[in-house]
Amino acid sequence: MKKNNLKISIMLILSLLVFYNISANTNLTNPLASTSSTIPPSLPVLEDLVDALPMTIDNDVDFETYGFPGDGSVGDPYRIENYNITTNGDYCLNFGGYTTKHFIIQNCYLKTDTNYAIYFGKYQDMAEDTINVESNIIISTGNDALKIDGAIGGKIQENFLIGFTASLTLRSNFTYVKDNMCYSEIGIHVLDSYGVKLERNACNETTGTGIRVENSNEITITHNNCSNNAGTGITAENSLNLTISNNYLRHNFYGMWISGSSGSLITNNLFDSSTSYGLTMTLSIGTNKIYHNAFYDNNLVGTTVQALDNSGEQWFDEVLEEGNFWNDLSGASSSYSIDGSAGSEDPYPLDFVPEISEFTSGYISYLMVTIFLAIPLVVYSKKRK
Repeated sequence: MKKNNLKISIMLILSLLVFYNISANTNLTNPLASTSSTIPPSLPVLEDLVDALPMTIDNDVDFETYGFPGDGSVGDPYRIENYNITTNGDYCLNFGGYTTKHFIIQNCYLKTDTNYAIYFGKYQDMAEDTINVESNIIISTGNDALKIDGAIGGKIQENFLIGFTASLTLRSNFTYVKDNMCYSEIGIHVLDSYGVKLERNACNETTGTGIRVENSNEITITHNNCSNNAGTGITAENSLNLTISNNYLRHNFYGMWISGSSGSLITNNLFDSSTSYGLTMTLSIGTNKIYHNAFYDNNLVGTTVQALDNSGEQWFDEVLEEGNFWNDLSGASSSYSIDGSAGSEDPYPLDFVPEISEFTSGYISYLMVTIFLAIPLVVYSKKRK
């Protein structure tokens, strides 16, 4: 009977995924896109994992105490792998910040109902370039799924993260965040950071914002999919010299909201079907450059103008003399007027659609199949023990 129930659950999930995949392919028939990622991350098969209790790692000796393989060097980091840690306590993995060794957390299922599933730097900043978190399912129903509270360097890649507040919160410099899927109030939250790179992450269907950047400089946000969010696809506040390119922003309330920024480049992004403005620029402390973006059907319930500028930004590249593509531009118009107190306009609107890379629906569907097939399997394996 239990096996039959499991089979029914799996078939139901697969049916929903087939429907999702058909819907996704229908919605992505846009001539803009060339695919940027076709290789899905490899996530754990949960029935093969070893059940373990939560772990606290404050000092280098703790790596040896827990018996992790590896020696902590760059070439042979300690490997925290193949664990299923499910707890009602505060943390699955808690790092105080006193370690100096290199380590990788991979192929784990980590879930807490109380606080952070993984917390780095509880007491002090983590040692430089020692963090690597790859190919895990990380869930918190009480706080952020993963938090780095002080670090230089590190990689967070190919994880599936669900958080109550944020899937991933970073206060770190030069951290590389790539190919993660995030579901939460905020998908990825970067604050008080420098040189962080966010690439090819899917931050969709949050209750707030897909990617949020605050008080941070020299941040690169590229080839991310931030769609179907209740608030904003990408938000940046009080941050300088951002590079925001080739992001897919579809069916958000606001596509992108930039406030208090300067020296940033916003190019080759797709703003599609935002309830309000596709792009809002306000309170800038210097000029930002915006060109080679594509605006489709944003703000249809407002003035129908697709962008707002209260700061006086530059909506074109002065060397190319090329601006942005606006699908509502009248054929007789030689410029595109933008809402806002600055009285801005795009003097060189494009008569062609710029190339904008985005995720493939196949990438998302494959990953969802992997995740949702794995979760019933770990439940079933526990019942057998």
